[in-house]
Formats: sequence, structure tokens, C-alpha cells
Amino acid sequence: MLLDHPLLAHRIVKVAPHIIDSALLGSAIYLAININQYPFIDNWLTAKLIALFVYIGLGIIALGRGKTKRIRLVALVLAVLTFVYIVSIASTHNPRGILSVWID
Repeated sequence: MLLDHPLLAHRIVKVAPHIIDSALLGSAIYLAININQYPFIDNWLTAKLIALFVYIGLGIIALGRGKTKRIRLVALVLAVLTFVYIVSIASTHNPRGILSVWID
């Protein structure tokens, strides 16, 4: 996207993000049901779900909805940081994520 690569016009590149986002949401629902922990009841899962929606929104902006390349780049960096936060929440089961190591 930042380099205006010709593959951006390819159909699979346009469809893949929707498939990935659907898989992420589906796996979140499946995991919540299997571990008997649910968003809005368990704080860490609520934070992870909200962060997942933020990640998806930032991905949409980064992959094409951003008006300028600068906006897309900022959205990309924020999406990567959000992903790191999601992984840290999953690892610690704490809404503070990796910060819980130093703050608790």
C-alpha cells in the first residue's frame, strides 16, 4: 500500500483482510464459549474484544480507507501496537496487558 504495488488491485488482496477479520472474530467467540469466560463479565476478555475491534478499524484505515499515505502509515503503526496489546492481554489475562507486570 505504501509503495503503490500493482498487486493491490488483485482480488485476493481485497478479500483476504475480510476473511482474516472474520476468522479472528470467530475464534474469539469460539474461545470465549470453550473457556466459559465472556466479554463484559471478565475484564481481560472485554479489553481484548474492544482492542480487536480497534485493530480491525485501524486495519481498514491502513489498507485503504485512509485519505493520505501518512494517515495509512499511522494507522498501520497503531494497528501493530494494538496487536501487541492484544497478545499481551491474552498472555497475562489482565486488561493492562504487559503493563500488569510493572503496575500490579
